[in-house]
Amino acid sequence: MSLVAEIVDRLSGVAALREKVAQQDKVLEGMQRILLEQQRELAEVKGTLRALVTMQQSLPRK
Repeated sequence: MSLVAEIVDRLSGVAALREKVAQQDKVLEGMQRILLEQQRELAEVKGTLRALVTMQQSLPRK
């Protein structure tokens, strides 16, 4: 194989690899958004649970 053909093959491989990395980056960004939203929702549930526990503790016991 000629040197030029080998260089072109390697460059096309690098381009394909860059495209795959860019796609994976988009996937990771989406997953980060999902995780952030889940963390927010979990914080809300945690706050609600704490409020309920506090309310329950303040009720007179029979």
